[in-house]
Amino acid sequence: MIHCSKRYRMNVMKPIMTILFILAAVAGMAQCYQTANAHDWYPIECCSGTDCAPVEGIARHVPTGGGIPQMVVTSKHGTAIIPQDFRAGESKDQRMHVCMRQSEIGTWDVMCLFFPPHM
Repeated sequence: MIHCSKRYRMNVMKPIMTILFILAAVAGMAQCYQTANAHDWYPIECCSGTDCAPVEGIARHVPTGGGIPQMVVTSKHGTAIIPQDFRAGESKDQRMHVCMRQSEIGTWDVMCLFFPPHM
């Protein structure tokens, strides 16, 4: 077994630990930039930094007893029914997005909806 002095081990480990720290910092900054960049184009009245997300699923809801079918969207936040006369904006990244907030009774209210230009 080879024995190394504590001083030798510190001299070898210090550059390795510095490199690992720098890599972790760069990875963390990249993640923060990606998150901030995704919300850059949402209007302030729609998003408080966490309310908006790409739509993960779309469904059609037909009211019991008849009536006009309604669109239902799901994002990472939850699922909400889009009101019939809801005005949608244009998405900046070719994906459908929804901004929603949870109501006092636990349902999700849509604040803003964005469609890609080709929809």
